[in-house]
Amino acid sequence: MTSLGRGVFVPVPTFFLENEDLDLESFDKHIEYLSKSGIAGVVVLGSMGEAVSLSEKERGLVIDQASKSIKKHNPGLKLIVGTSAESARTTIQYTKQAADHGAEFTLILPPSFYRGAIDDEALLQFYRAVADASPLPVIIYNYPGVCQGLDVGVKVLVELAKHANIIGVKGTDGNVGKMANLVRKTDPKEVTLLAGSADFFLPELVIGAVGLIPGAGNVLPSLCVQVQKLYEEGKVKEATELQHQIVEADDSLCRWHGIAGAKSYIQTKLGYGGGYCRNPLRSATKGNARSIEEVVDQVWALEQNFHVK
Repeated sequence: MTSLGRGVFVPVPTFFLENEDLDLESFDKHIEYLSKSGIAGVVVLGSMGEAVSLSEKERGLVIDQASKSIKKHNPGLKLIVGTSAESARTTIQYTKQAADHGAEFTLILPPSFYRGAIDDEALLQFYRAVADASPLPVIIYNYPGVCQGLDVGVKVLVELAKHANIIGVKGTDGNVGKMANLVRKTDPKEVTLLAGSADFFLPELVIGAVGLIPGAGNVLPSLCVQVQKLYEEGKVKEATELQHQIVEADDSLCRWHGIAGAKSYIQTKLGYGGGYCRNPLRSATKGNARSIEEVVDQVWALEQNFHVK
C-alpha cells in the first residue's frame, strides 16, 4: 500500500459568492460536513473545483483554507491538490505552490491543448519531468472528458508507475476492463488505483481498485464509504444493493447539469454555497434543481443514517 492508502477521497467544489469572489466560509462548512462521513481525504482544485477558472493567488487561498479546515475539523483527512496545467513547467510551479500551502499529494491531468502533439512519448516525457521535480507524490488523473478525448493507455500508465514519485492513478474513463489490466500489471505497494466515479465503484473494487474520488461524494460521502466497507467485509450482496441505489443519484448530481447540479443540492440540503459557479458555468435553474432533488432525495435519508451528527 502506498502512502495514500485506501478509501474515499472527495473532490470538493470551490464555492463562490454571487459576485464570483471566493466563498471560503462555505468551503469551511463543507469540509466540516465531509469530515464526519468516514472518508479518507479530500481533493481540491480538481475538475469539480473549477480550478481552470482560478488565478494563482486564488489557488493559494483555497489550498490554505483546505489545510486550515482539515486541521480544525478532522486532522486525519489527507489533502490532495490538483495542479494540472498545459506545460510541465507550469504544472511543477503549481505543485510547488500546493506543497508550500499544505498539500500532501498532487493530482495531475495530462496536457491536451495541443492534442495532436500529445502521443505516448509526450506523455512519458511530461509526467516524468513533473514527477522528478515534484515535492509531492503524484497521482495521474485520466479523464478523457475534459482532455479532448485524450485517454492515457495502459502501456503508458504501467511505465509511469515505475517512477518512485508516481503513486496513484485516478480513472475517470469508466473503463473497468482497463482498470483490471492495470491491477494485473502494477504493484499495489507502489501504485494506488482509484475509481473516478461512484457509479462504477463496486465493479472496480471487485477487480482490485482500492479507493474512489467521487463527485457525488460531496452529497453522499458516507454511502460511498459504506460501499467499500461492505465489500471489504465480504457483504457483497449488501454492497451491490447500495451500489444500485447510488447510480442514478450520481448521474443526476454529476452529469445532468455538471458542477452546478451538485452545488444546487448542497445549497438546498446543507444551506451554504448559494449554488454559484464562475462564468461561463451557470447555476442550475429551479427546474433543473428540482429534477435532481427528485432522484437524490431517495437516498439522502439513507446518507443521514450513516453520517455522524
